[in-house]
Amino acid sequence: MLKDVAANAGKIGDAIVSASNSVYTTLHDDLHWSGAAKNAAEDRAVREQREMRAVATAYYDLESASESLHGAIEYSVGQIKQLVQLHEVEPVVIGNDQAWTVHGMTDENEAANLSSSLISFATTIAEADAQWKPKIQEAIDEIRRMAPISNNIDINAGNTSLSPERAAAIEYANRWALSRNPDYEDLGDADCTNFVSQCLRAGGFKDEGDGGVPQMHRDDNGRWYYDDDTAKVDKSYTWGGAPNLHEYLLRDNPQSGTPSGTEVQTGGITTTTASADPLALSKAGLKPGDIVQYELNDGANAGTINHTAIYVGQKPVTMPNGETVMADVVDYHSKENKQVPWTLQQGSGSSFPLTYHMIKVNYPGD
Repeated sequence: MLKDVAANAGKIGDAIVSASNSVYTTLHDDLHWSGAAKNAAEDRAVREQREMRAVATAYYDLESASESLHGAIEYSVGQIKQLVQLHEVEPVVIGNDQAWTVHGMTDENEAANLSSSLISFATTIAEADAQWKPKIQEAIDEIRRMAPISNNIDINAGNTSLSPERAAAIEYANRWALSRNPDYEDLGDADCTNFVSQCLRAGGFKDEGDGGVPQMHRDDNGRWYYDDDTAKVDKSYTWGGAPNLHEYLLRDNPQSGTPSGTEVQTGGITTTTASADPLALSKAGLKPGDIVQYELNDGANAGTINHTAIYVGQKPVTMPNGETVMADVVDYHSKENKQVPWTLQQGSGSSFPLTYHMIKVNYPGD
């Protein structure tokens, strides 16, 4: 257990250092720009690199303390297990007390020697625990103060560099990633784009057009709306259809206040184990609140854009190969997923090979 804690803490520390170095190098060395914006970005990169390394140091402290405690008690724990297994045979019973009293052994001297050995090993364990447990707790407290400790702890929208609109979209995404908002129609296994449209609306975008005569204009990819004031919900295909939303976001001359965006990068991932940059979204310039669409190899409309997810931030994650890395993560529906690697490599292999489309969304507050 302690060995596993130490190993995982070390991996997370390595991932954080790698991510901080990558961001710094990209801003400082790889981008050819100049002026006040460059200086401000580099200053921020230095600050964030320093902060991320402080987080990594806390993980390394946890790794070191856990390894030290494991090393200090491993032999004694093994000896206690061995002695108990060897001697606790009916009618002999070893008491669960500080004296490790041995009952039912005919040779009293042997019983006393066994108790003495067990006490000695237990004392070694207690002394090591007293020495290293506070250091482990100190490292854990520092990690909790500065960063999440596991994949199960949420990231949130408290990033002050994001507009309030982006923050609202992310907050909605994280709120409803693992369930369905009853205020909207549930589209079952085809709910992914419906969910992302809800996030966009929560992020301040206004509907464009409406059905007029119910469902008459829902196939118009120049409209984006959800109308539940009619007897039957009337929504545009762009609201719930992945390829339709893609066309709508990239349209020419978008109306002010309605969703629009720019496709900044496309590419492919061949398998669940293929090499794919876990931080590709942020490196491409996407911010939390932006969108990734996919051409999955399975499901409805395989081979066309048939899946939509929303980028919500970064966190350490454990990949299918067991490696812990810092990754850009997304929320999406259909099969509910919250804050999972954007590469989707934690999912079914039947979706691969896939093609991705990174879309930078023009939020009202940007």
